[in-house]
Amino acid sequence: MIVTRKSDLEGTARDASGPGWSSLRLLVKSDGMGFSMTDTKVMPGEVLSLQYKNHVEACYCIGGTGRVTELDTGLVHEIGPGVLYAPNEHERHQVEALGPEPLHFICVFSPALQGDEVHGPDGSYAAS
Repeated sequence: MIVTRKSDLEGTARDASGPGWSSLRLLVKSDGMGFSMTDTKVMPGEVLSLQYKNHVEACYCIGGTGRVTELDTGLVHEIGPGVLYAPNEHERHQVEALGPEPLHFICVFSPALQGDEVHGPDGSYAAS
């Protein structure tokens, strides 16, 4: 059984961040689960342009307010606690944190992340 404490992961290679975001990788490829789970925050006022070409993800909001825009269709989805979004077809999208608090998600990625990935210039992670 895997038991993980956030405090044990903070400041390690599993504590990834980039401009406007941070992501604590709770489960990674080396854990052998076949998927990754992250505790991810988008900082207030930030807009991230993303497209996960090598992964599918599901993001469940547990704090903050924001929106996700599907870049190919222009469709906008309001995001807040209790809302899940999942770009299951590798859609290009923007995540925007609108409130005074970070937009806070628990995310699942498949295939599993290595754990130290950061977004490339195209907004995606390299293949795991």
